Amino acid sequence: MDRSKKVLLSSITLLLVMFCGMNMASAQTAEQIAEKVLAATVYLEMKDRNGATLGFGSGFFVGENLIATNYHVIEGAAQGTAKLVGKYTTYIIEGITASDETNDLALLKVNAYGIKPLPLGDSDDVKIGTTVYVAGNPLGLEGTFSEGIISGRRDRYTQERLQMTASISPGSSGGPVLNRNGEVIGISAAVYGSLDSQNLNFAVPSNYLKKLLYQSGFVKPLLQNNYYISAGTYFIWGYAKHELGNYNGAIADYTHAIRLKPDTAGFYALRGLARQQLEQYLDAIADYDKAIRLKPNYAEAYNNRGLAKYHSGQPFAAIVDYDKAIQLKPDYAEAYSNRGLAKGNLGQHYDAISDCDKAIRLKPNYAEAYLIRGLAKTTLGQHSAAIADYDKAVKIKPDYAEAYNARAFAKINSGQSLAAISDCEIAIRIKPDFAEAYLTRGFAKGQSGRTYEARQDFSTALRLSEKAGNLKLKAQIEEIVRLLE
Repeated sequence: MDRSKKVLLSSITLLLVMFCGMNMASAQTAEQIAEKVLAATVYLEMKDRNGATLGFGSGFFVGENLIATNYHVIEGAAQGTAKLVGKYTTYIIEGITASDETNDLALLKVNAYGIKPLPLGDSDDVKIGTTVYVAGNPLGLEGTFSEGIISGRRDRYTQERLQMTASISPGSSGGPVLNRNGEVIGISAAVYGSLDSQNLNFAVPSNYLKKLLYQSGFVKPLLQNNYYISAGTYFIWGYAKHELGNYNGAIADYTHAIRLKPDTAGFYALRGLARQQLEQYLDAIADYDKAIRLKPNYAEAYNNRGLAKYHSGQPFAAIVDYDKAIQLKPDYAEAYSNRGLAKGNLGQHYDAISDCDKAIRLKPNYAEAYLIRGLAKTTLGQHSAAIADYDKAVKIKPDYAEAYNARAFAKINSGQSLAAISDCEIAIRIKPDFAEAYLTRGFAKGQSGRTYEARQDFSTALRLSEKAGNLKLKAQIEEIVRLLE
């Protein structure tokens, strides 16, 4: 086909897309919208020249063989695939037909036929309070559909953005945001928080995408305009890996982001949190130190540095950090709860209970605060009150293995060995490698006269603690086993 015919066909396709985007639709049910949008939404996986996965995201068809997504999803990639959600159909991405780095948008060419593109609405007509639906692949879970409202119109670095209550997790970036008529009025583009886990959910207005469609032309290789990967993209990749539990991968991406923008406190803070997850507490503390030097009023960094110090055996230093976090942010429930944990570790159990009381007043459904308060009450012999706190914790968070285990220990001290065994078994089902739960169940079985079974549980707890590298717990279990011999 000669160039003139290709241009003509491209123009016809564009006119059809724009015609579909005219406000001629009527309100549809959420079920109808979900069916249509998911049939046109794809899961994108992008790779480098060597075939290593760089990142993933979402996209959606805006033409017969044209997919819209965020620019950061494809930035730096040499190759990639687009998979229809819920299906085995996968398309090779042939290249990029247009991009808008300022508005984080890109159009990708694939060889696909029979896909009904999504119509584009007028984002200028979107009002605060408008009901919207978001489709995407959060954390790699294909075909998620959620509802929210437009909560504001914001200026993000001089470009307009729609803020919404519908959650955008890593993997959903680039997915469509639709109104009740089933029209795309935005493209998901999350702006991730840092240590406070406060993710801000934004969408690029669809009218920016309409402008980009006018610029769509010949296919260019993915890497033609993507030799440089921005610090923001490395950060987003790192955050996605962080959320998926790939902490080493997250650290590598955060490090790239820091190399490009060494004065960004949030990059150090998130790298510190990833290192903390790997129990690299001293390295984490060093990262929090840098974050605080760059941003002296960074309450979340003080709180998480306190946690790292607590876990590295520095409870007094941890309390100093929690004090600072609370000074900077007086309604910081997590800092009160964490300070309560440190105080309990130092034997200051009444002070620990007081801190947890404050945390719970600030955040009534804070399961961790109920657990920590329960631990303090257990130590003080207030077993019934402790059990009530553990009951509340597991009601709020039904998969909270640590709370079941703690409740079991309180029940042992109340002479309820059978109930304690039941709680331990729930904890073990939730968390099969939970050495402490096997240890507690061993105590409960020993209390009920099942000595042989108790020894088996102690043996399992010893093996799991050794496997996890928990030397302190291992030593405690070895002493228990020695006393039983």
